[in-house]
Amino acid sequence: MEPRNFICFRCKHWRYFDDGCDAFPEGIPDEILQTNKHDQPLSDQENDLVFSPGDADEILKRQLDEIQD
Repeated sequence: MEPRNFICFRCKHWRYFDDGCDAFPEGIPDEILQTNKHDQPLSDQENDLVFSPGDADEILKRQLDEIQD
């Protein structure tokens, strides 16, 4: 099995210090992990957030700032 470059790690909604993201705070659904695609909200998703490219350094800095406040 080869490592995958999951879109989640490149998304501005990703939470480095949690098990999910802003779209799925309880964890990323298997459907997204298996397809590596999230360009439309899932039918059972409670919001309309989808993959949106983000800069990894900016994402990490924002989250570090949040946990320090």
